[in-house]
Amino acid sequence: MTKVQDTTQDTATAHGPSFRGPVAAFQRAADVVSLLGAWIAGLCIVALTLLVLTDILLAFFSGFFHFVPSGTGVGWEYSAYLMGAAFLLGAGMTLRAGLQLRVELVMSSQRRILVRVLEIFSASLGSAVSVAMAVWLFNFTLRTYGYGEVSQESFTPLWIPQAVLTLGAAVLAFQMVARLVSALAGHTLDNPTLGAASAIE
Repeated sequence: MTKVQDTTQDTATAHGPSFRGPVAAFQRAADVVSLLGAWIAGLCIVALTLLVLTDILLAFFSGFFHFVPSGTGVGWEYSAYLMGAAFLLGAGMTLRAGLQLRVELVMSSQRRILVRVLEIFSASLGSAVSVAMAVWLFNFTLRTYGYGEVSQESFTPLWIPQAVLTLGAAVLAFQMVARLVSALAGHTLDNPTLGAASAIE
């Protein structure tokens, strides 16, 4: 019984204290949205891989059979859409898992007050940039939809991939604002258990 309790306490200590209240609820909501975005990002990567493999196979077999096309015709275009979508949709979970690029030499300082101030500053700057990007992409998507613009290669309505990018930017902005609120409240900011590496392990 004692061993079980010790293990539970060690786990809780490793992942930080368990916070409650509206700030913690807001952070959990951001985590759920970011997790959904990460799953969609994973599907985008799978689709991107299948698209590239299809183009490779078509190019290979077209050398032996004249009736086989040399490619899908939309490979490069849709690869760009899928890559951009995967990048933005997965950015929120990357931020929450603490896998984004940071100056670890400064963040690993023993001065917790300094680290907290830097976290608040970076989260404030990140929130301003990510929210502005999400709003700009939303307005840009609305204008594209209103103009009825399509791509020159596949005649795909451009508002569709732009809407996916807008969704990804909104997910990142939500997680960034939640990080700022958590930083101001003194809560734990990173949750390494949500990272892809932790899931694989």
